[in-house]
Amino acid sequence: MKNYFIFSAIMVSIVVAAIFESLWFWSLAILLLIRLAYLKKPLVLIITIILGIVTVIRCQSFILKQKAENFQTAVFSPDKISVNGDILSGELKAKQNVRFIYRIKSQNEQKTWKKLSELTVARVKIAEEQPLSGPRNPGEFDFKKYEQHKGIFYQVNLKSIDHLQVTQPQTISEKINVLRIHIINYLSQLPKWLKIHAQSLLVGYVPNSEKDFLKTLSILGIIHLFSLSGLHVLVILTFVKKITSFFKIPVDWVNFVFLLILPCYGLLVGSKSGIWRAIILAMLAIIFRKLKISVSKLDLFSLTLLICTLIYPFVMIEMGGQLSFLLSFTILYLYERTSLFFATFKMNLVSLPLICFYTYQFNWLTIIVNVIFVPLFMTIILPITLISAFTIHWSFWSFVNQIFDHLYQFLDSLALNGQFTFITGKFPIILVLLLVIITLFYVESRNFWNRYLLAYAVVFWGCILLNKFPLNGSVNLIDIGQGDSILITTPLNRKVAMIDVAGKVHFPTKPWAKHDSGNQVDFNTLPVLRSKGISHIDKLFLTHKDVDHIGNLETILTKFDVREVNFGIGLENDPKIKRTIKNHPQIKFKNLRQGDEVTVGQLKFHVLWPKKSGKGENSDSLTLLTKIRQKNWLFTGDLDIPSENKILKEYRFKVDYLKLGHHGSKTATGDNLLKITKPSVGLISAGINNRYGHPNQETLTRLKNHHVQYFNTAEYGMISWYYNFFNNEERLTTFLKGDLIEGSGTKK
Repeated sequence: MKNYFIFSAIMVSIVVAAIFESLWFWSLAILLLIRLAYLKKPLVLIITIILGIVTVIRCQSFILKQKAENFQTAVFSPDKISVNGDILSGELKAKQNVRFIYRIKSQNEQKTWKKLSELTVARVKIAEEQPLSGPRNPGEFDFKKYEQHKGIFYQVNLKSIDHLQVTQPQTISEKINVLRIHIINYLSQLPKWLKIHAQSLLVGYVPNSEKDFLKTLSILGIIHLFSLSGLHVLVILTFVKKITSFFKIPVDWVNFVFLLILPCYGLLVGSKSGIWRAIILAMLAIIFRKLKISVSKLDLFSLTLLICTLIYPFVMIEMGGQLSFLLSFTILYLYERTSLFFATFKMNLVSLPLICFYTYQFNWLTIIVNVIFVPLFMTIILPITLISAFTIHWSFWSFVNQIFDHLYQFLDSLALNGQFTFITGKFPIILVLLLVIITLFYVESRNFWNRYLLAYAVVFWGCILLNKFPLNGSVNLIDIGQGDSILITTPLNRKVAMIDVAGKVHFPTKPWAKHDSGNQVDFNTLPVLRSKGISHIDKLFLTHKDVDHIGNLETILTKFDVREVNFGIGLENDPKIKRTIKNHPQIKFKNLRQGDEVTVGQLKFHVLWPKKSGKGENSDSLTLLTKIRQKNWLFTGDLDIPSENKILKEYRFKVDYLKLGHHGSKTATGDNLLKITKPSVGLISAGINNRYGHPNQETLTRLKNHHVQYFNTAEYGMISWYYNFFNNEERLTTFLKGDLIEGSGTKK
């Protein structure tokens, strides 16, 4: 069986992917079994099949946990909750682990939750129970899948939380969690950067307030250094072994203690996949050495992967687990005499396809930053972190913190410089697998230039070219909730237009209750753009001044490359627009009026409204008519019915696709517009259960009376219309429910 356990490890990984990701992975499982049959190793084949069946049973146990249970009491842990203004959220433990949201009633109650430092039990009342929601646009972070991998399948909105009492831990897991809380509180006494280092590297805890720091590290490709992983466990184990060796402590005693402590440490730091890989690897090495069993490095790796997958089936379908095991596997075959730069280059080549698959971009500085930062981290940052954890009251640490402050300000400036970030778009999974296989052959080689590097370059840049020069053009209603954001692209030498950028309406509240509700640009718009390989917007149209249409303008102009901004005449006098124009002198701003024409690639946008200078109200909405592949599209912003009728007095036209005005409000999309333009399809952008009741039933009745099919982002997620450059094929498809209309035309 020597060096054959790798087949079983690959099989269990494929089975997990087939159950939780895509059924086509079963075809890979069949190919693997055929390969094993040709090996003529019956024992290997039988063990692989048995382990595959065991994996199926193990995965089913996770699926069966999805049923929600009612509860009246819950346990709250300080390291698993977050206070954001008057919003308390996080994880609670009842009959099962559940995601929760609770609106804090007073400032005193807020202070109570902020000061929480012990495991606390409380009586709760559930206002609403609902399944976790997944992504509604391509490229978005899948929060539902992330939580399900932690065994959390439901979210509750709590009506009340009272009778808080400190509770004593009952299980070993709870006792370890309490110890974790105490360590986090103890380390919080350190200055800012040393605190972040110690909490993240020793117990795997990063508060929500430091997410921007992690984002900077992620952009530069060095987040693996600051996220507790197998690397740090191995460094700590090596450090402990050297100390025990110095004091002449018997190796058997040390190994016995390791076998007891390592699993507890895995629970302490939150059961991260990279940690368990290192822990199980270390434990297996100790056990095999004690039993005097000779095991190859490949078999040790394979057994570690098998055990990790059976303990936590999701390990190989998460980015962290995939990178951890892939890089560990790479190290097995890395030529020993390889220079630091060449080794770093190879390791980055291995991880790059996965990074592009999950994040849709990479940073040109990653290799250089890693070459400089890895030695700095191993020789300075990590030792200082370990020492500071035991000497938290040294005044010297304030000076060290100032040095780190300057260092991270510099890294932040590098990360924010968009010139170093290259947007690739999402790679097809089959080509990601091909790139990984090619790279593993390259890793074994001793030469820098060879056929494997050439093959890698051809496939890698081929993926990018497919994303940058697509065969399809499209119109996309991005699902950003209650608001508008429409993305329009042309095929081949792609040009990009966007109509509105959405925004959230904030209502007056007390200072203590103000909370950061996030930004649709970060959560929705940018992921969509990056997943499609879009690196800039040629023309951005602003329909009017309402927050739900242009509230995110400053954010997108700061975080993304926008070449030109167009809006209805008069909007330039709005104070917010004035500030925006002043803040971005490098961007061209242009007002438009009736009769103007804007060209975006092969597309011509005809301005139908406003006719004269206005204040950016609904009645002044920029209204655009364009023909895309012989189909007329009409975009009306929040234009009201009287203004629609004024347009129809001057223009007579038919449309195939109508973007309904004002999210389907009864004040827009009047009978006259529908009667004269005769649209085949109406598209609505509205939020789920929005407070305005959009789309209004009166509007939907109008659409039915005029035989207009309509689709709402609240029901379908992002709605996209695609057309092919080389033929007449077009299709209307949605992110949540697939294709709606297919064929060479939607209207005869």
